[in-house]
Formats: sequence, structure tokens, C-alpha cells
Amino acid sequence: MKKYFLYLAFTTFAINLNAQLYCGYNSAFAYLKQISPNVQFRFDSLMKLAEESQHHTNKSAVAAYTIPVVFHVLHLNGSENISDAQINSAMICLNEDFQKLNADAANIVPEFTATAADCEIKFVLASKDENGNCTNGITRHYTSLTNWTTNAANYLYTWNPQKYMNVYVVKSMGNGAAGYTFLPGTVGGSMDAIVMLHDYVGKIGTSSLFKSHTLSHEAGHWFNLQHVWGSNNNPGVTCGDDGVSDTPITKGWQSCSLSNPIICSPGIKENVQNFMEYSYCSNMFTVGQKNRMHNALNSPIGGRNNLSSNTNLIATGLINPTLNCAPIAEFRTTNSVTCVGSSLSFFDQSYNATVTNWNWSSNLSSNTSTTANGSLTFTNSGIAAVKLKVNNSYGSDSITKSYVVVMAALTSTNVGTSQSFEQGVFPNTNWIVTNAQYGGTFNTYTNTAATGTNCAWVNNYFDSPGGMINLYTPSYLFDNQSPATFEFKYAYAQTQTGNNDRLRVLVSPNCGATWNVIFNRTGNLLNTTGTTYIGAFLNPFPQEWQTISIDVSSYANQGIYFKFEYTPDANAPGNNLFIDDIYLNAIPATVGIKNDPKINNFKMTPNPAQDLLNISSSTPIENIEIYSLDGKLIQKKQFVSPVNNQTIMLSNLSKGMYFIKVNSTTSKKLIIE
Repeated sequence: MKKYFLYLAFTTFAINLNAQLYCGYNSAFAYLKQISPNVQFRFDSLMKLAEESQHHTNKSAVAAYTIPVVFHVLHLNGSENISDAQINSAMICLNEDFQKLNADAANIVPEFTATAADCEIKFVLASKDENGNCTNGITRHYTSLTNWTTNAANYLYTWNPQKYMNVYVVKSMGNGAAGYTFLPGTVGGSMDAIVMLHDYVGKIGTSSLFKSHTLSHEAGHWFNLQHVWGSNNNPGVTCGDDGVSDTPITKGWQSCSLSNPIICSPGIKENVQNFMEYSYCSNMFTVGQKNRMHNALNSPIGGRNNLSSNTNLIATGLINPTLNCAPIAEFRTTNSVTCVGSSLSFFDQSYNATVTNWNWSSNLSSNTSTTANGSLTFTNSGIAAVKLKVNNSYGSDSITKSYVVVMAALTSTNVGTSQSFEQGVFPNTNWIVTNAQYGGTFNTYTNTAATGTNCAWVNNYFDSPGGMINLYTPSYLFDNQSPATFEFKYAYAQTQTGNNDRLRVLVSPNCGATWNVIFNRTGNLLNTTGTTYIGAFLNPFPQEWQTISIDVSSYANQGIYFKFEYTPDANAPGNNLFIDDIYLNAIPATVGIKNDPKINNFKMTPNPAQDLLNISSSTPIENIEIYSLDGKLIQKKQFVSPVNNQTIMLSNLSKGMYFIKVNSTTSKKLIIE
């Protein structure tokens, strides 16, 4: 097991200068000590080695160290997908800070002007990737990992950290941290990288001048600098030492006090403006910190000594750079749902080089497009595979994404299709499901059901989805109905009370352009078992199925679609979810909704039925009518002498939902399996 040690840069004080800083250091280190009892000894040994080497500095003959850099932007097409210009701004800030060219270096207080250092470290975006291919030093990845958690499995895109300084750019991370990284040698492989919030990168775009030194703080850690108060993330608590001779002992600062910052050593002013502080006026490294970073760059620990070697600078394209690259294809769309006969617009987000030609296509579209921002019209339903091919004079690239949902066309005479999962193939081109980045999705479950033997389920216990999954229904259209309800049954269990899984049902009256939430339950409110469930929840009891009925009368005369949206708790997914008996209860005007109080207690058994249906009533039955979902009379039986019981043959009817009307007044739903 690899050991690692977390460090935080600036955090929430960017919004509130007096806010209490918080990061993941303490919890992460406590976790490490649980899984790796010798992590403290390893860290102490590294610190001792660093302090000893500082007193026996073997400086390189190289005047400046040049570091190849690669940025990995993880995004979901939001503001976290920062521009190349913002990344170039971050590179400028890094170089200014490490070469004492930053404008605010003019504000260094007199006590530290002599020790403020040009660290002689230069950062350059790589022009060759690990395979020797041309790159601009920026990769972009559409992934939910942009909502970052510290997990070794999440560092999917790291290039060899002995050849590159890797910087991940993400949308969010836990505990309010703005960035973190590890000391050399405390982790190996892909985790040896810097992770940054997008709005703390550079000084333009989503970031600002105020946040522009954050990456310099993290790079300092990556070159073996501690916080100036020592090896923890709790400034202002205890006087501490970072092992550097010219950074005075300090408790650490969360605000900028330059007038009289003397706390730990009488007569010695503390270095509040150090880049390894938490103050908001950081603007310098010291000569001692420079030497310590140079020692790291000359040490085989973590492979830092290879970074600026001539061999590596050639391999990463910093010497004899590759200037003319082919593009790498990438795209986005503002909406990933439409219906047959409609179009969607797609926007080129290719990177690595300028694109001169585009070609858009899809297996479900009737056309192609050759503009930068293409439009495709879809002729078939299902999950569309959309392909973008781009090229310039130096090469081409293509990418295919299968996430566009094309819902079935609206049928003007269709009230809806019931779904009890008892027959046919599910999912299909009418009942469409989406996949998470990993893990399961909605599938047929054949061992239990609210009615019958089949239902749909999410295997959230053994194969929890790695993000939101959706189930889309066919179209529904009803006219002049009152009331109209969308109904379904579900069962769900929690493994523990803290499970915060969520189920929502949404309706769209405009082919998926917008969705309105009509059902939303999370955590304990979603649980139908009344308690936590030990082990896999696989066979709900009848009482554990809940029937949900939602008034949708306001959508009369509109073609509507529904979707079930399930989102597992990212931190602690609960147990399995089951859904059954989905249908729209919109009684056609021809069927009638008036209930005769003398006969409203008539019974139908069985329901669901197959070949035979028995109808009974304490009030004599004069006639029985069967209507389709769209209100068409299919058959009618008139009795010369009223009866109290009658058996009806159903073998001539297709599977689905119908309305049974008794004495031309009272209607009930019937499902034929």
C-alpha cells in the first residue's frame, strides 16, 4: 500500500477573509495511520533527510531548473472546463512567483527583502506526451470525477510524475479545500500530482488575482516544502518549524498582519508573506526554501531529479519542441435529450491544436454536418452514438459519445403504454435507460414484482451506479381528461440510516428541452421498509411496495414524456431499488369518470388478468364495456336479465391496460398480461 500525505493551499478565505480555514489534512492523515501504521515513521524519516541535506547542499551546476507541466481538466461542460488562456495565465503566475517576478514582491516587508529568493525554477507546458505525440500540455476529459474525492482510483489521467508535474483541474472537492498535493516520495505512481479547484487556477477566467498564488503554494509542497508552521493544516494553534533556517518559527497566519507579527520568538518577526502561509498577502519564497526545493530536484526521492534532465526535456518536448500538432476531438451539447423528428446542436471543444475541418454524424440521424457547431436531426429512437471527426494539415482525430437520448416520436392518438415489465424486451427504443460512467443501471428483475413476476430494478447493493441514471418512458397524450394521474409502484431499502440515495420523477412537455420535477424522495423518505436492511434487499414484501399517484391533469392536450432519475449517494450508496406497474391513468371522456354510488364497489379478479376476468357486484350488472386507453369502445356485453357475476373472455385482447365500464357509469382499470 502506498502512503500519502495531504496538504492544503488557500481555502474559503477567498470569500471571507476572516473565515476559518479547513482542509482534508487531519482526516486524511488519520485515515492513513489506520491503513498504514508506519506512515508517521516514513514521514519523519523524509523530514530528517530533507533537513540534513539542507545543511549539506550539493547544488546543481544548472542555473535554473526547467519543469515540464501538464494540466488535466476534468469537467462536465461547466465553468470548470477552463480555457487555455486561463491555464496559460496560471503558468505565468507560477513562473513569476518562483522567479520573484511577481508584481506584489514589491510589497515584501524590509525584514525579509534580503531573504526573498528567485528560486531559479521555470515551468513550461510539455509539447510531447508520454508516447512522444504532439501536445499543448493540456488534456480535457468529460467525467464526473470533476466532483473530486481523494481516491487512488480517480487519478486516471496522470502522466509519469518523474517526467511531468501533473496538475488536475476540478469542479469541487471535499472539505472546502482549494488544492492539495503530496511531498516527494510519500506517494508513488498516479497519485503524485497536484489537484486544484478551477477557480484557483491563474488570475483570469473563473479565478482572480487574489487566488493566483494558490498553485505556487501547492507546487512548493510538491518540491518538499512544508507549511511554515510545520507539518499540519492547523495554523494559529502551536508554534512550529518547517525545517527551513530562514523562515522564523510561527503558529501560522490566516490573515495578513504586517505591523507587529511577533508571536513565537521574542524580537523575531514572522514571515507572514511566505507562499507557504495561509495569509492572503503571500508573495515570496526564502533562500532556505529555494535550497530545499533544489535539494528535492537533485534527489531520486519521487524521481524529482529526472524532471529537468536534458534527456527528459527532450522527451517532453521542452528542448526542440514540437510546434505543429493535430487536434484532439472533443465536443459538448447543451441538451442531451430530444425526440424523433427533432434536432440537437453540438459544439466543438476540440483541443491541442486549431481545427480546420469538422464532420458530425450519428447512427440515429438522417444528416451529417461539416460546421464547427453542427446540428443533427434524429430519425430513430434510442441512445444515439454521436461522432465528431476533426482535422487540420497536421493530422486528424475523432471521438464518439453514446449519451444522447432520442425518445420515441409522439403518437397523436396514444394515451400511453403501460409497463409492468412482464413481456417484451426491456429496455428498448421506447423505454430507454442511460448508463452511469461505471456500475449498473435500470434492468429487468425476474424474481419479484409488485404484480406478476417481473419489475425493473437498480442493483445498488452489488453494482451501485457511478452517478445518475435515467429511465425514459414513451410519449403520453391525453385530451379533455380530468383527473389524470401518473402512477407507479416502488420499493427501496437503506443499508444504513445515512444513505442518501435519491429518486426523482420528472415530466417534459417539450421533447426533453426542459423537465419539471413531480416526485422527489431522498434517504429516509425514500425508504419503504421502515428500517435499515442488512444484506442485499432482493425480495420486497407486498407491504414494502408503495404506490405513487401524481396529478398531471395540467398537461392535458400536450405530448409529454416522463423520466425516472436515480442518483446513488456518492459517499455511501444504500440498497436496491425496484419499480413496477408504470402507467398513466387518464380516463378518456368516452369512458366517463362519474361513479354510480350503487355500483362503485364492483370487483374484478384477477387484475392483472390473462384469459379470463370475473366481474362481481352486489348491485345487478346490466352491461359491461371494455375501452382501450385512447377511449375507443372495443367490446360491449348487454344482459337481458341483470346479473351479479359475469366471466369475460380476454383471449382476443392484446396485453396492456384497458378500462372496464359497468352499467355505462363506473370505470376501473384492467391490466392484461
